[in-house]
Amino acid sequence: MKKNLQYFIITIVGGIFLFLVFRNTNWAELFDKMSYANPYWLALGVFISLISHWIRAYRATLLYEAMHYTVSTKNSFYAVIIGYMMNYLIPRAGEVSRCAAISKTDNLPVEKSLGSVVTERIVDMFLLILILGIIFLLQFDLIVNFITKFTSGSNAENGGGFPYLWVLLAIGVLSIGTVWFFKDKLMKSPLFLRIFSLVQGFGDGLLSIRNIKNPFLFIVLSVLIWLGYILMMYVCLFSLESTSNLSFSDCLTVFALGTVGVVLPAPGAGAGTYHFFVMQSLMLYGVGREDGIAYATMVHGIQMIVILILGAIASLIVMSKQKNKNLE
Repeated sequence: MKKNLQYFIITIVGGIFLFLVFRNTNWAELFDKMSYANPYWLALGVFISLISHWIRAYRATLLYEAMHYTVSTKNSFYAVIIGYMMNYLIPRAGEVSRCAAISKTDNLPVEKSLGSVVTERIVDMFLLILILGIIFLLQFDLIVNFITKFTSGSNAENGGGFPYLWVLLAIGVLSIGTVWFFKDKLMKSPLFLRIFSLVQGFGDGLLSIRNIKNPFLFIVLSVLIWLGYILMMYVCLFSLESTSNLSFSDCLTVFALGTVGVVLPAPGAGAGTYHFFVMQSLMLYGVGREDGIAYATMVHGIQMIVILILGAIASLIVMSKQKNKNLE
């Protein structure tokens, strides 16, 4: 029941944002804009993202090695792609699916590989916060302008004056007040103890980097992963005439706000939330609403199609490897 409720809430959140993005969309104009997009820039963006995924797979092998398991980068890449595929199909299912794939090809226990995923997520979150902080300082005025418009709902092109952020803030304040009122009971509850245990586990996971033979290489690879994601978004800007004039620093703002959309709970790895925040960020630079939707739809859509295809192929390869192991 908990998982069904979680999926229901995630679906509702994604549906709301999809409605906000596409409610006043001229579909003929949108498809027309996408039909004139340069496919070569989109293909280059996909290629760069796949390189980032390969680097992520190689980085994971360093953690496996620290646990005294030898896993090839190829098998790790299959697992990473399967994990991304499952995130598109079932929200938050990617990590477990990735660990299950590694267990089938290399007999690495799922609980141990899950520990390595925790370490990766901690490092990625730290780097993401650092990158977003730098972007916020570099693009302070524009991001504050976005927050102001989002708060007041005064952006006419958004199709309404609904104060989205005020509603979110009200929900946040109400939640904090409820937690504070029941804090004594909550601190003794199994849920609080579980959260405390998870936080402690995150700390242990972060410290486990010390067991890696080359921690400097691990950090460098982590930075390259995020630089690849930013570069992917940048080259895709050249696919549309309306976004091709944006600079790399402009792309940083689009990346920062688009990342917020990916982090928010939504089905299809950010379907709806990603589109909304990318569209809004592009409008800060004078890009039309339809053009912003076209860009977000193409970048998210082509990534999803490629990952679903490669994930299906990787799943077949992993099942074949497992079958061969069973026959030996």
